Amino acid sequence: MKKFKKLLVSAFAFALAFSGLSAMPVQAGQDASALEEGTAYLNINKSDWNDFSAEYENVKITGDGSYTVTMTAAEPVDMGEFNALEVVNGEAVMGTGSVITVDSIRINGEDVALQGPSYTCSADGAGVNTRVNLYNEYNTPDETATAGDDKHIDHRVAEGSVMDATATLIDKEARTGVSTLEVAFTVSGFGTAAAEGGTAAPATDVEGPAVAHLSINKSDWSAFEAEYVDAEITGDGTYTVSMTAAEAVDMGEFNALEVANGELLLGTAYTITVDSIKINGEETALQGPSYTCSADGSGVNTRVNLYNEYNTPDETATAGDDKHIDHRVAEGSVMDATAKLIAAEARTGVTTLEVTFTVAGVGNAAAAGEEAAPELPVLDLNGEYHAYLGLQTPAYSFRNAFDDASYGRDSDVFNQITGWDSANNAIVKSGTFTDTVIAGNGTYTVSVDGMDLSGDFDSQEYFNLIFLSTDIPNTGEITISDMKLEVDGRDVAIAPIVSPDSVNYINMLVQNIWNDDVKEIGYYQVPPTDMKITFTVSGFAYDNASAGAEAPKEETPAAPSDAAPAPTEAPADNAGSEGGMSPVVIVIIVVAVVAVIAAAAVVLTKKKKGGK
Repeated sequence: MKKFKKLLVSAFAFALAFSGLSAMPVQAGQDASALEEGTAYLNINKSDWNDFSAEYENVKITGDGSYTVTMTAAEPVDMGEFNALEVVNGEAVMGTGSVITVDSIRINGEDVALQGPSYTCSADGAGVNTRVNLYNEYNTPDETATAGDDKHIDHRVAEGSVMDATATLIDKEARTGVSTLEVAFTVSGFGTAAAEGGTAAPATDVEGPAVAHLSINKSDWSAFEAEYVDAEITGDGTYTVSMTAAEAVDMGEFNALEVANGELLLGTAYTITVDSIKINGEETALQGPSYTCSADGSGVNTRVNLYNEYNTPDETATAGDDKHIDHRVAEGSVMDATAKLIAAEARTGVTTLEVTFTVAGVGNAAAAGEEAAPELPVLDLNGEYHAYLGLQTPAYSFRNAFDDASYGRDSDVFNQITGWDSANNAIVKSGTFTDTVIAGNGTYTVSVDGMDLSGDFDSQEYFNLIFLSTDIPNTGEITISDMKLEVDGRDVAIAPIVSPDSVNYINMLVQNIWNDDVKEIGYYQVPPTDMKITFTVSGFAYDNASAGAEAPKEETPAAPSDAAPAPTEAPADNAGSEGGMSPVVIVIIVVAVVAVIAAAAVVLTKKKKGGK
């Protein structure tokens, strides 16, 4: 066993979900990036999500057998809503068919009664780390876990289904005053995999029927009593589903129409169009066209958002993570559609909800054995583009990349620094961004002035993220070089890199605490007031009119300080898709483990907390 003393807080222990998921800032109990592949460790979080001092005993998984991991806190802590046993890169080291079974949990030296069987999943469905939830209020096991986004072959527990397992092995009351935590577990099936290459493909032998149902959540995310009428999808046609609540409820931020195993049973190119929605017997005006997607991008269930504050349609949805070929709506683009078919005010006092929809294209699918390729942006060497300064503080105040689905250029919060108050409500922080138009080869500057980040650096004396976001297609023809960073007028030594996330557009990482290449840069004082990035662009077919000087800039003033931004995506890993999403799960998804997340690093996704 190796002892690991907690030194640094890792980004979001989420992927609690919502990638979709993805949101409240969450701090992981250990910095997984410092651990060796195959290391099992405890990911423990305090109830207030603050950092705490503790020593951990981790263990390297070398094959089938029994293992133990422990945590000893410097002072008793109250454990939060998300705590897990995880294995670094476990999906590759142990195999996608391996299973971890929790045998016992001891708190303060005493055995605690397990609330049910454990189950194994890929942390956040990323197919990298392996996870067993010890106490996770944001997830529940799902039958699709056996072949869904968590990549495992069989998570079924002894003499029952994975649905008999629980994500809250520890009793809620047992999480308070924890000084020591010891978890003993057994690994079986080490080295087994779902298919050649080590990743499991979604099952194709799933048997029907394909049943459409409503996934409705209360505003406080608590359970409520209701009767549901589902609809079995037998082919193209019109169907109706409904909900009748025992008492009037206020619907929450995530509500959807879903089809269980729809992607597998009905094809990856069929579409669902919502025709009408009745609330309390009265037809409500739809706020725009609906669009069809794969729930959380897992390629199993199909989803149509009825009211989802955490997602917006994306052109890549036509062939991206939602697996559908064509979600374009009549006489327009999917970008004309909305994830909020229901008006916000219509969600209060709901006793009955009825949704009528039309199914078309059943049986249609992408070419055999492959997904449709995403449509990549086309570079115009004589065109004009834009650049933006992005950042994220240790307290998760942020400005995301321009193309972020929830907080990007098309959102109401892009031109501001979004932070969080003590109750984890989104607020606006002071700061005015100056962006720039890239008009040919030349030198340009982006900046932010007048920032007030008081209190954001209490736990860490440097930014989580500093980056340059551009809408220049990443075709390899354009180069960004000679980058310089100034903080409060002082030059800071940097060695920027092209973000591993730059698939469609060029994004440059200046600092990213989850990427070893740019984890540490030159010293600067915090909290800063002003920050500026200067850079040179080359590769266009023309030079900027003021060659060598700054290009014309476009200034984007910050939003009024009392304007509150809308939350982002729902937790990826099914946190929202199962209707059990927590408000805190407005998270984010921004970063998971360094290997996968160098990309996520440029986007803060307040996602639904997830990870099956």
